[in-house]
Amino acid sequence: MKRIIIITAIISLLAGCASLPESLAFLQPTQTSTQGPTPTAFGMPDTFTPDLFAIHTAEATTTPPTGTPRVTETPRPTFTPTVRPTITLEPLDVSLFTPGPQLFVSAQRSTNQLVWGYGCDGARSVKLITTVMKKRGLRYVLLFVRLQDKYSGRKTPWGAGAIMNDNDKGTYFYTLHIEQIVDHKDFQDAWLQYQFVASTVGLTVLSRSIVSRTDISLTSCRAMNMP
Repeated sequence: MKRIIIITAIISLLAGCASLPESLAFLQPTQTSTQGPTPTAFGMPDTFTPDLFAIHTAEATTTPPTGTPRVTETPRPTFTPTVRPTITLEPLDVSLFTPGPQLFVSAQRSTNQLVWGYGCDGARSVKLITTVMKKRGLRYVLLFVRLQDKYSGRKTPWGAGAIMNDNDKGTYFYTLHIEQIVDHKDFQDAWLQYQFVASTVGLTVLSRSIVSRTDISLTSCRAMNMP
């Protein structure tokens, strides 16, 4: 009987709490939310397009800052070399050739330009090569040279008469150095003229080659460096 009375009292108490005025509503149990705060979405403006390769630099300007003088490039002076006309060579002296058959087949040279002096680069020697037809009594091939100024008629006598080396097959060769050319320091710009002469052991002339008159130049470094 006591249990029935206790249960009835509890039910009456719960029913009364439901009808409490709003001023006593704090006595009612409140429902606690287990959810966290609602996040606010963040996004880029519709018109924003990032440029991954953009470099923020100041725009170039063709106007220098105030107070800064404009630097102008001064053109370098140009030098035009003075061209001197070369002379017209006189006809070849017929005494330089023999009435016999021409024995020289070919001629070669290692350079077309020799230089002397200081302050420039260039060949200081020239190798001359010639091929000769076999002939009875042929023993030597001699090399003769001379200088002739390009702008006047001044020239040296024929000289040297060097005996050329051979390979026993009709080819003769000789290396001529600047120091072997007589009076070369008296010429600023000249032609080195040369001729081959075939002879017997007694130096009897058998044949002479055609004189090479303008194939090789001999020039001083001073003349080459002139503007």
